[in-house]
Amino acid sequence: MLVIELVLKALARSKSFSLVFILNFCLAIAALSYLQFFKGSIDTSLETKAKGLLGADLVISSRFPITSDQIEDIKNKLPQIKKFNEGISTVSMIASKKRARLMELVKINEGFPYYGGLVFKDKSIYPKGAILPKENEVWVYQEVLDLLDLKLGESLKIGKENFIIRKVIEDDSLKAVSFSGFMPKVYISEEGLKRSELLQFGSTARYKLNYQFKENFDNDKLEEIENNLEKNIDQSLRALSPNDGRDRLLRVLNFVTNFLSLVSLVSFFLGLVGLIYLYSGYLQKHQKDITVLSDLGFSKRNLILTYLLHLFVLISISSIIVFSLITLSAQFIGPIVQKLIDFNFDFSLDYYFFLKSSVILFFLSLSIGLPLILPLIQREKQNFFKMVLGFIPFLILLLLLSHGVTPAKNVGFYFASAVLVLIIFFFALGSFVLKRFDFSGHLQNLSLSLALKNITRGKKTSLTLFTAIVLCTTFFSLIPQVGSSLSNALTLSVDERPRFFVIDAKEEQIEDIKTQVNKMGAKLENIAPMIRGRIIKINNLDFTSHSIKNADEKIKEEKSEVKNAAVNLSYRTNLKNSEEIIEGRKFSGVYDSEDFSKPIEVSVEKGYANRRGINLGDSLVFDVLGLELQGVVVNIRTVKWTEFVPNFFLILQEGAINDAPKTVLATISSGDYNAQEMLISLSDLFPSLTVIDVKNLFESFASLVKNVTNITDKMSLYSIIIGLLMSFIIIQYQMNLQKNNILRLKMIGVKNKTIRNSFLLEFGLISFTASTFGIILGSLGSYFISSLLFDSYWDFRPDVLLLYFFFIPILTILIVSFFTSKMIHQKENILFGE
Repeated sequence: MLVIELVLKALARSKSFSLVFILNFCLAIAALSYLQFFKGSIDTSLETKAKGLLGADLVISSRFPITSDQIEDIKNKLPQIKKFNEGISTVSMIASKKRARLMELVKINEGFPYYGGLVFKDKSIYPKGAILPKENEVWVYQEVLDLLDLKLGESLKIGKENFIIRKVIEDDSLKAVSFSGFMPKVYISEEGLKRSELLQFGSTARYKLNYQFKENFDNDKLEEIENNLEKNIDQSLRALSPNDGRDRLLRVLNFVTNFLSLVSLVSFFLGLVGLIYLYSGYLQKHQKDITVLSDLGFSKRNLILTYLLHLFVLISISSIIVFSLITLSAQFIGPIVQKLIDFNFDFSLDYYFFLKSSVILFFLSLSIGLPLILPLIQREKQNFFKMVLGFIPFLILLLLLSHGVTPAKNVGFYFASAVLVLIIFFFALGSFVLKRFDFSGHLQNLSLSLALKNITRGKKTSLTLFTAIVLCTTFFSLIPQVGSSLSNALTLSVDERPRFFVIDAKEEQIEDIKTQVNKMGAKLENIAPMIRGRIIKINNLDFTSHSIKNADEKIKEEKSEVKNAAVNLSYRTNLKNSEEIIEGRKFSGVYDSEDFSKPIEVSVEKGYANRRGINLGDSLVFDVLGLELQGVVVNIRTVKWTEFVPNFFLILQEGAINDAPKTVLATISSGDYNAQEMLISLSDLFPSLTVIDVKNLFESFASLVKNVTNITDKMSLYSIIIGLLMSFIIIQYQMNLQKNNILRLKMIGVKNKTIRNSFLLEFGLISFTASTFGIILGSLGSYFISSLLFDSYWDFRPDVLLLYFFFIPILTILIVSFFTSKMIHQKENILFGE
């Protein structure tokens, strides 16, 4: 009881400290808590809706037509089947009289999806109620009507035929999470798909087998069935269970949350730095209280318990405030999150989340409190090495927490490790520099002398403030430069890029397409043949076994990724401008072996080679329409994919597979012509042709990048506000400790202006130096990230850097000026009394 009474008295006597501490910690954990809370709600919703997202218990997909023998083989390996159907989808140009767009055409089967369904604007539901579209009808989303400037009941052209828009879809359980969705779906019946004559030999399509079992298996059991099946079926087939659908959506969501988690971790780290500084200062201020209690016979155990409980109460109050805000505001923020991720998740209070968070915060209190409290209770002065050892449990907890809050494996762990290394490095380097410098002399400028003395004597304060500002400026100078590099890498030389990307052209159509394109003021360029094939073996080893053994870690974890050995092959002799050989040699010439007794020379793209574990000199065996061809890797090359010129992971020597059935890819140049008329003309004359508007694709992706960048910028701004707020708390706290020094200086006749200037110089020097280091580190970090991700394109942002370079020191000086003005104009007797 005495311990609790002491804790309550400590809270009552230190109201201002408690408020500052609680505010600091609330801001530190708010972003992280909100993010984890909503991620938990979304994940739970995906778990319960997983079957609806897939539409079936199990789906088998392939980029090749699935044979009757394969279907029978799969049936024999599955539990008893209740329902089964064959699905197919393809991409095609869909046109109205005014516009044409690339869309996904999906065959809808009777009774499918087995789970979930479609809700239309007329409030009818499929498969419960609405009947399948007739052979001359389609179902579309509202966005299809908007894109083609159509209305319900009007017609659109698919392939060679016109179809009436019978229903408009309002909600679709099969619609995946997307941020921009540049390719909306159009549902069509089996008879309608045949009528369109889109599916011809060599056409790109996705074939599916959808199964519903008689027994109601849970998602984990279905995943087990999926894994067992994939080991025993053709490697060109891929099995999907409800958990795969959920995981795919989570991967899309993780695209944003990965980065937001890292940003929220920065604010959390900065808050923890402030927390440790504030509480260690509080303990030192109450060192006399600890000594008096100890002399009165209060046991060390009770002393430790008292201050640990005090710390835990402060952290608990902060947590309760944040958790209460989450509970109250989640109902309002939930719809905003739903709109952002395009997924209606079921918001619910997850009490396990609050319990788990409370346990983590309890251990956080112990790991922070014990190394701060023990030295004061034991009246021992610890050296730097012992102090670091005392914080090891705290560092371990921090690394585990960072690992747990980021979706991508080990990203949070490595990020937290890097930040901690930076903090320790700056503290160690700063301690060494300040110890060696240890200014004790006098300069002609008294204010500067006083400033340097304060910096070297208050090492802990100086280094804490310096590190906090370095982290702020590093992170906030890195984000805009990386975001700008990404945006500009995508839009660089956009006028020089092709306007349209042509897919599924037939070899015999090329001359006619050229003529039509030329008539409209453009050119058909970058013509590249594409032949469908499969890799069977690498170095006489089964492709799947080789890839799982030798490929990168991501492929090893997702073994299903290597099951699909289907590849697009092409052939040519020379390199393109967007390519560079990094290993090996060029092709020796045209392939001249009529009986294929000589291996075909192969060029492999670097990224694909790394993912699949393919090396220079490896032997490859391809299956091209049943014909097995031997190849050998003669070079590894890099490709600048951002130039949007048709290219392939695997290029074969010209003359080897030239006669194989193929489709042709090409581009249509940019220029002064009517893009809509070009699309409509090509759709009318060549119905099976697929034309992608690269400009629209770039605009869609640029919009996605802009949205994500805006979110991360706002989160980054939140982090820097916390960092600056923590810095100002440190400044204000340190200046309160300097009241006695101010008294002494005033008593010996030092002018108020000199005292104020000394504080301005002290904190100005710290913030100026820290901002310089932070900007340099942030710029170097953005350069390496840009070099790694965006083909060495780095967008240096001097405007942003100059803004932060001047903004932080000026803001710091203004805050210091405000605090000092209030303090130094007080009378000496007031200062003396305090």
